[in-house]
Amino acid sequence: MLAFAAASIAFRAPFANLTGIVLPDGLRDPHIFNFYFGIQHEILPKTLLEVNYVGTMGRNLFRAEQGNRLPGIAMAKGVTTTDQFGRTLTGLGRRFLNPNYATMRIWDNVSKSWYHGLQVSVKHQATRGLVFSGNYAWSHSIDTGSDWHSGATSANGAAAGDGYSLDPTKPGLDRGNSTFDIRHRVSFNYVYEFLWLKAQKGFAGHVFGGWQWNGLLAYQTGAHWTPFCSAGNACDFNYDGERNDRPDVGPGGNHFNASHSQWADGWFVNNSAFGCAWSPPGKGGVVGSPGKCSTQPGALPAFFGTPCKACDGSLGRNTFIGPSLFNTDQSLFKNIKVTERVNFQFRFEVFNALNHVNFKLPNGASGGNNANHINGAANFGQSFGEIAPRHIQFGLKLLW
Repeated sequence: MLAFAAASIAFRAPFANLTGIVLPDGLRDPHIFNFYFGIQHEILPKTLLEVNYVGTMGRNLFRAEQGNRLPGIAMAKGVTTTDQFGRTLTGLGRRFLNPNYATMRIWDNVSKSWYHGLQVSVKHQATRGLVFSGNYAWSHSIDTGSDWHSGATSANGAAAGDGYSLDPTKPGLDRGNSTFDIRHRVSFNYVYEFLWLKAQKGFAGHVFGGWQWNGLLAYQTGAHWTPFCSAGNACDFNYDGERNDRPDVGPGGNHFNASHSQWADGWFVNNSAFGCAWSPPGKGGVVGSPGKCSTQPGALPAFFGTPCKACDGSLGRNTFIGPSLFNTDQSLFKNIKVTERVNFQFRFEVFNALNHVNFKLPNGASGGNNANHINGAANFGQSFGEIAPRHIQFGLKLLW
C-alpha cells in the first residue's frame, strides 16, 4: 500500500488530517463504450430527417472515498441501533474508525456511468437562400458520481455522491442522475442569404448585396442537483463521521418546481413557501419527527425529513431539477467581395438577444453560495447567479 500525508503530522489527535492512499493494484485506465444506431430519410426535396440513438457506458472511472468511517461509529460508545437495512450498528464514540487518522482518501476505479439519448434532426439544404436545421434531443445521463472526491468541481459541492459517498458500505445508494443531465433540448438555427444583388456588381451591388441573416433559438430543461446537510453533528444522519448526508424525503416529495422569483431570491424566505418547515434533531432547539412541521426560524423545508438514527436518508441523489434555459442569438453579416478569392465580412452579432435571464444551479462548491445546504440560511434554492446577459459585438473578418 502506498500512502502519503497531505498535512503536517504536527496534529496530535488525529495525527494526520488528510492521507492519500492508492491501493496495491494501482489505478487503471477508465473504459468508455459507445453505441450508435441511426437512420436518414429525405422526406421532402432537399429536406433530410435523421433519427439517432446514442449511448455510452463508462467503467472504472476515477473516484476517491473517505475510508476511515463506518455507519454508526459516531454514536456514543456502546450504543446500538438497527438501521433501515436491518443492520445492527454499534457506536464507538468517535468520528473516525482509526483514531490516529482523520480523512483517509482512497483513490480507486469504482465509478460507473450510463448515457442514453434520442436525437432527431430535420435539415434543409439551400433553397432560395435559406438553410435551416431543427434539432431535438431526449437524453438521460446516470452515474454513481459526477465529481471525483470532496466536491470542489461540481455544483453539488460535498453532497454525498459528488463528494464522498453517502455510505461507504452501500455505494449503490449514490446511483442517480448526473449533475449535468439535461433531459430535453430543442434548438433551431437558420441562415438566410438575401437574394437581391447577390452577385455584387457595380457600386449598388457592393452596397446593397451580400447581406446574410443568421439565427439560433434553443431551449433546454434544467440540470440536476442535490440538497444535503453539510455541517454539525445534526447533519451526520448515519453517524459515519462524514457530514454530507442527504435527508429523508418528506411530505412534499423529492422535487419542487420553483418560480422565477424563487430561483432569484431563494425558495423559503421566512419559511413562507409551504407555511411550515422541517427541523432535524438539534436544529433551533426542535427535534423533528416524520409528519410534523416546525415554524421556528432556520427549520428545514417541509418536504425533507430526518432519517432514523444512524440511517441513510431516502432522498435520492440529484432528484432536484435546476432552472431551465432559453436563448436566442441573432446576427447580420455583410459579405463584401473584393476578388474571386478574397472577401471581407462585416459581422453584427447579438448573443442572448432578448436578454432573457437564465439562472445557474444553487452551488455548494468552494466559493459557491451554499444554497443546496438544507441546514443553511434562507437562501436555500437560490441560483448562484445568472448566465451571460445580452452581449453585442461587431467584427470584421478577412476570408481568402
